[in-house]
Amino acid sequence: MLALVTQLITNAGVPGADITIYEVAGGRNIGQPIFTKIRANSKPDFQAVTFLVNTDYGFGGRTAPRVDTSNPIRFSKAGVPTAYLAQQVTAAKYIINVSLLRAHGGAGVTLAAKNHFGSIHFPDDGGWTPAPLHEYVTARTNPMGSYNALVDLTGFRHLGGKTVLYVIDGLYTAENNEGTVFRYESFGDDWASSVLMSQDPVAIDSVGLDIMKAEPRLSIQANSDNYLHEGAHAAKPPSGTVYDPNGTGKPLASLGVHEHWNNAKDRKYSRNLGRKEGIELIAELA
Repeated sequence: MLALVTQLITNAGVPGADITIYEVAGGRNIGQPIFTKIRANSKPDFQAVTFLVNTDYGFGGRTAPRVDTSNPIRFSKAGVPTAYLAQQVTAAKYIINVSLLRAHGGAGVTLAAKNHFGSIHFPDDGGWTPAPLHEYVTARTNPMGSYNALVDLTGFRHLGGKTVLYVIDGLYTAENNEGTVFRYESFGDDWASSVLMSQDPVAIDSVGLDIMKAEPRLSIQANSDNYLHEGAHAAKPPSGTVYDPNGTGKPLASLGVHEHWNNAKDRKYSRNLGRKEGIELIAELA
């Protein structure tokens, strides 16, 4: 995160006052390691970066979210309550989605799409929490070809609609959403040491999923890519859902490209194999 903020301020010329780092789910925070490293730079732009959290655990230096009730997320399945974002998020012009490469006990994986579980507010269902959506993303109980709330989040105009870059941090990866970091057998019994970047939310999560499915020390649930199938075919998804989180009366268009690599050794996708369409994985070794 420090490297990204430094690039934005130093190389892209973004004023620090225009940068907000947020995680507004209750009980979570922007941790001290990130906060102190950014604040350690005495330049005014680094001091002006906003940290938006629901719970600051008394650390200070953070800002609380304000609910924007004028921009509802209307989920595309009956019974799912309407959600809202922070005013600070709906006011933003652009978003950079920075997630972690992690397996998840419920959803199967927690990557770019599920990162927005840290964005939402349910006024009558717990406040700043993703809890009302858990049953609609659970891979172990929901079959392929079923509705998935992650498609609505990715397709919402103030979330995926504003995102200019997706980043998955796989430098030191955890065993699960609550686990500790571990070394990948598939990476020579070493740290995954990877950073993925894309402008396609479906493609980047597809690659992240392939990396984790190829790791013998992980057990990824079979239906973990259901939301990727739904998102890639959002205009006519396998579930038959009319995904319309923006309330336009028209279904979402495709959110991106989903496919799996040819094998875990070569890690090649369609465009790597000479086809004109599909994913292209460009690997750069540091």
